[in-house]
Amino acid sequence: LGAELERSRHALDEQKARQLQAQDEADRQARALGGERDALLARAAAQAQALDTGERQRLAAEAGIAGLNLRLSRLQGDLERLQQALALAEDQRRQDAEAHAAALATERRQAAATLAEAHTQAAAALGVEHQRAAVEREAAAAQLAALEAEKARLERERAALAGRLDEQATALAATQTKLAERDATVTEQAERLDELDRQVRLRLVERVEQLSRYASEFFGRLRTLFEDDPDIRVVGDRFVFQSEVLFGSGEAALSEAGKPDLDKFAGVYRQLSGRLPEDLPVIIEIIGHTDREPIRASRFRSNWELSTARAQAVVDYLIRQGIPPQRLAAVGMGEFHPVDPADTPEAFRRNRRIELKITSR
Repeated sequence: LGAELERSRHALDEQKARQLQAQDEADRQARALGGERDALLARAAAQAQALDTGERQRLAAEAGIAGLNLRLSRLQGDLERLQQALALAEDQRRQDAEAHAAALATERRQAAATLAEAHTQAAAALGVEHQRAAVEREAAAAQLAALEAEKARLERERAALAGRLDEQATALAATQTKLAERDATVTEQAERLDELDRQVRLRLVERVEQLSRYASEFFGRLRTLFEDDPDIRVVGDRFVFQSEVLFGSGEAALSEAGKPDLDKFAGVYRQLSGRLPEDLPVIIEIIGHTDREPIRASRFRSNWELSTARAQAVVDYLIRQGIPPQRLAAVGMGEFHPVDPADTPEAFRRNRRIELKITSR
């Protein structure tokens, strides 16, 4: 639009320059004709004056006057022709100027209309642009407000996060201090535990040695007492009675024949008990075993109940013989731990047994 306005303005300037140039040319021709007319009039006036002056010589120079009149007539004709040409030139110049002015007015009106239309279009475009700019400004303002709000929120979150980080750093420092103190305590406790473990191990070794010596001496004396009885023997770390020595078949009541053997066992314990430290946790386990023959016509529902009842009967008798109950334990194994897996009467007889084992808690 601006370029079109500039082109229209440039065309008007060029047309105005052409009109001014044409007007200058008409003025120059008019001045030239006027100069010729003035020269002729001056000559005519001079000639007329000469005629007046030479009135006295008119008669003498009639022939010259006639020639002068002829020339004057010619000059008058030339002057009239010049005046007519000048009038025609003036009319032509006036017509040209009027036509040029009319054309210029038309061009000006067209230029004004074009300019007005351009102004209207520019105003409309400017209005649209203003509206778009206003919408964009509002959108930009809203976006800026949103960004400012987001910035404020982020600043608050950053401040809160910085606060939390400071708190966590303080807590972490405190935790690290506590951990260092705890590590020192753990290290100290570990050293103490190692020392205690070493002492316990030494004590345990000592207790095991004491227990081993006590069991060795205990079983050594029992072996001497019962060396002639094949049904009572020491096997490894156990003192073994065949069940027939102490009980009748399918019974859990001690036989009178078996009590003297248990008395001997209790006597050996009493002889050696004075050597036992009070804190040495010696336990004599009474372990009952049976064969795998099912029980028939008995008050016990299974061999397990029978073996447990026999072990308990031995424990009860030994308590009556002065062995402290805290040194005794009754265990029933039933038929599940045989020493001879064969299916022979001799194997069954060997599996029916009462074992006394010295152990510790």
